[in-house]
Amino acid sequence: MRFPPSGVFVVQTDLGSGSAWINPFLPSERTTQPGKQNDGWVGQAVIDDPVYFTAAVPGPYQTVEIEIEYMPIRQPLLDFGLARDAAGQQLEMHPMYSSELDDSRWVKIEKPLSAFVFNNATNVLNKQDVSSLAVWNASSVSPEVFDGPAGEAKDTRISLRGAHDFYFVPTKPFKTVFSLQAANRDKGNDTVGFRIFCGGEEIAQDAVGASGSRDVRMGKEFKHTISIPDPKHCVYRVAVVSSDDVFIRNVNTTAKHWVVGPRLNFGDVVGFATATQAGLAWTNSRHIVAETFHKEGLQTISFGNKSVALKRTHTTVRANRDAVDKGLAALKAPLGDVRIVADGYFAFTSESYFEPQPRRFNDSTQLEAEGVRAVLTDYVKPEQLQEGWMKSRFSFGLNPNMEKLRFVLSAPGIMSRSGAVYVRKITLKYKREAVDMQDWFGILRREAANAWHRF
Repeated sequence: MRFPPSGVFVVQTDLGSGSAWINPFLPSERTTQPGKQNDGWVGQAVIDDPVYFTAAVPGPYQTVEIEIEYMPIRQPLLDFGLARDAAGQQLEMHPMYSSELDDSRWVKIEKPLSAFVFNNATNVLNKQDVSSLAVWNASSVSPEVFDGPAGEAKDTRISLRGAHDFYFVPTKPFKTVFSLQAANRDKGNDTVGFRIFCGGEEIAQDAVGASGSRDVRMGKEFKHTISIPDPKHCVYRVAVVSSDDVFIRNVNTTAKHWVVGPRLNFGDVVGFATATQAGLAWTNSRHIVAETFHKEGLQTISFGNKSVALKRTHTTVRANRDAVDKGLAALKAPLGDVRIVADGYFAFTSESYFEPQPRRFNDSTQLEAEGVRAVLTDYVKPEQLQEGWMKSRFSFGLNPNMEKLRFVLSAPGIMSRSGAVYVRKITLKYKREAVDMQDWFGILRREAANAWHRF
């Protein structure tokens, strides 16, 4: 069984009778007990997000194919993937299910890009304007843009905490100066990294050290300059990589159009001041998730025609704009000190806004109402089974030395809508090349080496 000459090893579970190869979903507080459910079916129900199950690998295989039979209940979107590291931080995720894209008016195409298009509107994929595009777990597109000769550089005073992605329409020459400040909450230097991209191509990296001594006050502001004398016609992305102990206080740039996103973390100075800077931005986002980590950040945020109250720390809240609320929306956080993740991008003046990439497709997106006509994704519609059940298939490459796999099922927002995902069957098919006798002995030697390593 462990070394089949065909190179194929198949295991299966209904999550009710137990399996030596596939374990039930965890953590247990986000699922029901595996076995016979109240509705009479056998399996396990997912009721919170995310969950995972582990599988024992039956030897050195090259790939694993997985089939899942499931039924989503009040859950419009699912993702599925494999954790590539023990900590579960490196995830290879794929689209699993979308109620929006399962509408017959959305048709899958492969050229010029892998996407679903609405009523055959393939022309939207050839435009530089990405306002009618969304992206779901796939490579994005970046328009070719340029703002001509540089004018006078302008300052924008902000208070952003930690890592952020900045997107710029370049001028000639293009120059941006970031002013940063360390909070000095911990001993040792804070390091701030800068990664620069032209479209999807990384063109430069740099890193600077920030003050790190434990002190009773914020460190002094320091500057980092990015200068490109002869920029290309592309969206320049500057990824500022740092811990949340580093604050971005000012941006001085020749760019007339620039945005931040989809993560926006309005900073605090708790422990060093009695007040924080209010957060104000303009965004094309239709949906946001907000969270604060300090009691000083408990407040009511306005988002276009909606308001949402942060009543508890370390608790996410959601806000969704109405379909009739068109154009840019003002986002106001009167007390600052809030982290926001959105499906779009943020500008600090309405005049500087532009769309650098398609919006993220998520569980709250209403494609037709929001004017989206194409979704860039490698999504494959699930096979429809009887009585509302469906089947999805995935394939993952394996490291021959892997002994345990950790699969992740993500159902964003499922608890807020009292939803569930019923799972009744999981099938894993491990594959490697079929072998002759000589190859078979080679596999035995490799497995013996793995066993010695375990010992």
